[in-house]
Amino acid sequence: MAASVKNARRKQYRTPGVVNGNLARDLSSYELERRLERSGQLAPDEYYVRHKESRSDVLSRQRAKAKAAVRPAQKVSPLAVLGFSGVAVLMVALLLCYIRINAISTNIVDMKEQISALEVEQVSLLTRYERAFDLATVKEAAQEAGMRQPEDSQIYYIDLPGQDQAVSYADESGSVLSRFFAAIGRNIYAAVEYFR
Repeated sequence: MAASVKNARRKQYRTPGVVNGNLARDLSSYELERRLERSGQLAPDEYYVRHKESRSDVLSRQRAKAKAAVRPAQKVSPLAVLGFSGVAVLMVALLLCYIRINAISTNIVDMKEQISALEVEQVSLLTRYERAFDLATVKEAAQEAGMRQPEDSQIYYIDLPGQDQAVSYADESGSVLSRFFAAIGRNIYAAVEYFR
């Protein structure tokens, strides 16, 4: 009787939807698989069931490999190198111009401060000048020194005959060539003075 009960327990049912045995997972085998997976001895493909790839899966994998393929090294164009070096030179020149503008603006601020200080000094000097050369003060100083205004009998007017002009006589001796070069020199000197 005990043998029949034992056989009844071992009897497997082939009915769909019926579970034979325990559905709980054996944790000891699961831990073993985890340790093997971490160590690299068990590949993930070994414990997953592979399904057959369709044509579209194969094509998509091939496209991904083609995209991931490394491109061959390309040559650098000399024109690109020239362009980048030109841009670098222009950036350095721009930086130097900004430095120069900053220095000029600093000089302008310093000069404005100097101008304001000089204007204050000018006002004080003009005040001292006007006090020194005040007509009333000069008249008093002249009277104290014994000076007085001239009378009409003391004033004389001189009339000179001739026009108001002066004539300068230069030595006209010399060759025509030396006078020509002297005239060119004077014209060049006048042009240089004009453009200064």
